Amino acid sequence: MSDKDLENKIQTFRELGKENPNINVNLLMMNALETESENKSSAKSYKWPYLISLGLPPFGLIYAVKYYFSENENDQQAAKICLLLTVISIVLVFAFGKAMLSGSGTSLQQIEQIQPSDIQQLNQ
Repeated sequence: MSDKDLENKIQTFRELGKENPNINVNLLMMNALETESENKSSAKSYKWPYLISLGLPPFGLIYAVKYYFSENENDQQAAKICLLLTVISIVLVFAFGKAMLSGSGTSLQQIEQIQPSDIQQLNQ
């Protein structure tokens, strides 16, 4: 729930308190704040999804989808971060792989021409 929604809810409670003096407005406000804090996930709960998104890029998409369809705003924000970390990680893996291949002086065509028998001869 956003701050604006919370303010609207508190205003509604105040109006109910003015209409009916038997309603305990303070208790209603405390209950609303407690349920709001229960719905928020702690930052530590997102540590593993972030690490997995960065270290094992394709699996980060699982967390992104899982959190994206949650109704919690923090989960939806975590989904965006997981997606961003996954994309960054994929780009870095491809860039690192390309740099490794170009630095060795071999091209992809040369690697494709290697026969399994050549590898077996090297192992002997």
